[in-house]
Amino acid sequence: MIIFFPRLNLLCRLAAGLWLLPLVVPAAESPWQRVVVIGASASAGFVLTEPFGGTNTAKCRLAPYLDAAIQVPHPPVKSLATALFFLNPESFAPMQVEAATNAQPTLVIAADFLFWFCYGPGRDDAERAQRLEKGLHLLEEISAPIVIGDIPDASSATNTGIISPAQVPSEIARRAANQRLRAWADGRSQVTVLPLAGFMRATMANAALPLHGEELPAGKTRALLQPDHLHPNPHGAAVLALGILDALVRRQPAFPATDVRWNPSEVFRLGLVSMAGPPP
Repeated sequence: MIIFFPRLNLLCRLAAGLWLLPLVVPAAESPWQRVVVIGASASAGFVLTEPFGGTNTAKCRLAPYLDAAIQVPHPPVKSLATALFFLNPESFAPMQVEAATNAQPTLVIAADFLFWFCYGPGRDDAERAQRLEKGLHLLEEISAPIVIGDIPDASSATNTGIISPAQVPSEIARRAANQRLRAWADGRSQVTVLPLAGFMRATMANAALPLHGEELPAGKTRALLQPDHLHPNPHGAAVLALGILDALVRRQPAFPATDVRWNPSEVFRLGLVSMAGPPP
């Protein structure tokens, strides 16, 4: 004798039908979904005539040019960088790292985060090396892909009064810091080292600057820096944003080069447009 259970029969039919439906796989999250900037004044924007910020300072911020360079749809880049970083890196840096990790970033940009862990007051090279280790230890808390700038030679900025000679590490200390950074980064696949030192060297010498298979010509690159010999101007911030993304896509396959707008003039224009906001 066969006994039918209507509800069970219906469930069996439904279960059997599920095998006929296409498998729905959730779309992978965009690597540009939550981009966060941490660091100091080169990232936050700084103009000597506007020490407390202003219209010209805003035009030097890194985040709007990163937004302009990332041409695929993405939420606005979040910037935690501050021009006050130099006053107390040991206080500002942990706060920035904590806020960045709380944002669950898909990418962190730390172009000048380590600068003041090498520059600034220091009795000797050993003390500067110890401070650098503190900065690297903080960055170890970030598991997301991260772009970290190396330490540039900013000694010429002492001629403009923006930094003092006592704040500048020796060449030996600076080279040792960059060697340590690269050794630290070698064992961490999510880390990309940005050659910020090369950017500074080329711009100060007004030399050619390579950028994603192209080259900004010699005689044009000095115009990317402000007269203080330290901070990028708006054009420089746009080029620096592209330099960051160029280093990233070379190192991290998850970030396609096709997602980036590589024209510096267009990135500069769109960055300024975004800061102006929508027309009234």
